[in-house]
Amino acid sequence: MSTQFKFMTLPHRSGTVANVFIHGYSAGHDMEDRCALRKAIPSSLHNCINIFAFWPSGHWSQFDTFISKGIWATARVSPFVGAGAVAVDRAIHFNRSRNRASDMGKTLFKQLDSYLLEHHPYVETVNLVGHSLGGRVVISALRERHNNPPDDGLVVGDVLLMAAASKLSGDEASAFGKLIKGKLCNAFSSSDKILLFNLGETSAGRNPVDNCKNVEMTDFGHTDYWASLEKVLRNCGFQGYQSGLPASSLAQTMVKKPDPVVHDHLLYDLLELTSERIRGQVVKHLRTSSWANLETDQSLYLMAKELQLLGGHCMVNLARGRGLKYVQILLMLAEHYELVNEMHDCAQVIELEAILISQFFQSSFGDNHTLASRKDILQQVRAMSEKDYFEQVDALAASLTVTSYFSTPEAPAPLYRKTQSSQPNLSKAVALASLSRWSSLSTLIPTEQLQTAFTNLKSAVKPGYSALIPAVAIVFYARLKLNNEGLL
Repeated sequence: MSTQFKFMTLPHRSGTVANVFIHGYSAGHDMEDRCALRKAIPSSLHNCINIFAFWPSGHWSQFDTFISKGIWATARVSPFVGAGAVAVDRAIHFNRSRNRASDMGKTLFKQLDSYLLEHHPYVETVNLVGHSLGGRVVISALRERHNNPPDDGLVVGDVLLMAAASKLSGDEASAFGKLIKGKLCNAFSSSDKILLFNLGETSAGRNPVDNCKNVEMTDFGHTDYWASLEKVLRNCGFQGYQSGLPASSLAQTMVKKPDPVVHDHLLYDLLELTSERIRGQVVKHLRTSSWANLETDQSLYLMAKELQLLGGHCMVNLARGRGLKYVQILLMLAEHYELVNEMHDCAQVIELEAILISQFFQSSFGDNHTLASRKDILQQVRAMSEKDYFEQVDALAASLTVTSYFSTPEAPAPLYRKTQSSQPNLSKAVALASLSRWSSLSTLIPTEQLQTAFTNLKSAVKPGYSALIPAVAIVFYARLKLNNEGLL
């Protein structure tokens, strides 16, 4: 498991003070959740630099493949024993994440200092906000800073612990108070039942702690802090919030049933702002699917809706009248191409798109295709003309059809090919032949190549995928060219 933080600076940054937010267990584990956490930061903090520090906290629903098989085998014998096995395994999983939070805290300031030096060298002060196990990360970081004083020159202002899943003694709090220039705040709630599962420790998130500024968040549950972050900041007198504009003074329009198409900002807003030429390419690829029903090129709403409908199970989507949000589609494709482990390195949507696009071209045309390189795909696409990139995506779309398994399309414009690769041809041949001869071929052909072949075949036969994949490649291009910070 990675021990690296993935830092992401939010839009609307200004000033020389950085607020660093750290999530807890079962949070920030995928792109959808990271987008939700970003939205929790109130506009009243726009006078600061706001940074999320994502770390591999794990998720309660993520089971190891071996463990999962063992639990299913146990459940077949007895549902009660199976349920007990799940409970024990999740307790072990949480304990591992708890230990990892402590380890991550020991490296927080070192990694943060490197990030600030590269991206925000003018930052003078950092405020820390940690929720749940994120609070444990912060406490561990302060403990490390106290035991081994650094020379990084960072000034720590306010430290806010929200529902901290960690013990904190009054003596430690007093020692930490001498390390920081601001307040050490402990936002706690005795109504937080989730912290009762933090066995073996009295969590600061449920109790006041001596030598802290204790702020009781009455009736708050464990998950209420991010949703009501502005209230927490106001009650605690958080430094960055005090100097900001109170967003609560602005009238907020509440939408009871938001339109899933219009409110998919990463897709709808992007398509609205991009050029007609690029939107035309999206429509062109969507129309190749028999599951799409686009009758006009002009309807932005229908274009976004049809793309959503191709995500997930097409029949289910058609029955309920809506598809998946764009970020959910990206996560679905990441699972399809077995790229789940790479998602920790993606703080922005465009970073996940870039990994997917390189995988699309690698699977269809081999490692030697220029766009198959994850390392420099952004630079390669920026260097391409619009016409050349569209031609490459057209070739990608052609390679995703079942008929392409009987004729091998090649990517056009050899200028963008490093060398010719025979892997695509072999992959298609393997995919067809292995339907009936998997065991014999597996001894002759590397497993990785067989997996690629089957993934390609699944992409060709899954309803809507042959249109969805090139459409996503065009959306990625639109995002890259638009370069709107709020939509990255």
